Amino acid sequence: MQRILFNILGHFSSWVLMLVTLMIALFAETIHTYFSGRSLSRRGMIVSLLPLRDIFKSMTIPISLPEASVIRLSIYLPCFALAALIPIAASIPFFSFLPIMDNGGDLIQILQFAALSETLAILAIFSLGTTDAQITANRMIRELVKLIIPMIAAFISIAFYYSANGTQGDPFSLNVFTTALHMSPSAPFSLAGTLIFTFVIFSQIPHSNAGSGCSLLENCELPDFNGAPRSMLQLWSIFRAFLAVALVTHIFFPWGYFKGLNAGFSISWWAQSANFAAFWTMVLVTRVFGVTLCWKVMELLEKMLPIKNSRAWLCIILTTVATLLVVYEGIKISMEVAAF
Repeated sequence: MQRILFNILGHFSSWVLMLVTLMIALFAETIHTYFSGRSLSRRGMIVSLLPLRDIFKSMTIPISLPEASVIRLSIYLPCFALAALIPIAASIPFFSFLPIMDNGGDLIQILQFAALSETLAILAIFSLGTTDAQITANRMIRELVKLIIPMIAAFISIAFYYSANGTQGDPFSLNVFTTALHMSPSAPFSLAGTLIFTFVIFSQIPHSNAGSGCSLLENCELPDFNGAPRSMLQLWSIFRAFLAVALVTHIFFPWGYFKGLNAGFSISWWAQSANFAAFWTMVLVTRVFGVTLCWKVMELLEKMLPIKNSRAWLCIILTTVATLLVVYEGIKISMEVAAF
């Protein structure tokens, strides 16, 4: 009986921490929108400083859908899309205080859940059955492709580097990334490739052009779609972007220092709490400032390249360069090992 109670308490704590992480994501979105609104207001543009107010307000009004919509899909798919993000969150180290949740998920499975979540959200928009909904869904598909391809290339090339380096364990596990060998100054090509990958991924996180927010439908799109399903899709888009930032930030996290905090606490829960707070604070700062910087730099590069679909070409070129750099470092290391 006591064991059952502890299990129930453990699962309850995990759900509480999931909600805490979602609150951090919403807080980061609020801070970012506030700064973006102030910047745009100086240039005569008006942007709502409280986009989250509209999200929660929509939850309290009756559901309204276009006449052509497939009602059940439009209502339930946003909930399933948000739920599909939970396994991704649970796989990130320092996501919770519970060791069973801190298992460092497999990168391939993470991408599968990400693709599943995106597919459910896109189908929810398609199910509305209007021309505007189809335009929005097509835009979401393009954004998904531009985001997930650099992530796949990064994971595969870095996994190859770890395999060539002789690292123990599954090279596609997030736990292997805690060694951060690909970020070592002694591997300059891998370091440069990882930084380029990070820039490309951050710059392709879907966002609104007006306020540069990550909330879907932020620009009053699809006004005939209201109620809880709309709010769920907006929460999904914010949480999706935050988890993408968390996965990439994981590459830079100073694991050795923060894991050393365990030695400074007599109670392990205090060390876990410190690690939890430190990691998600770093993710929050990266989301507010680092991602915004990457968006701005990509916009400048796009203007400097006067060709059609310049953003797509920039992503392809930078992703290819980053992949070649990391793979070259792996080949170089494997040749050095073979020479001995």
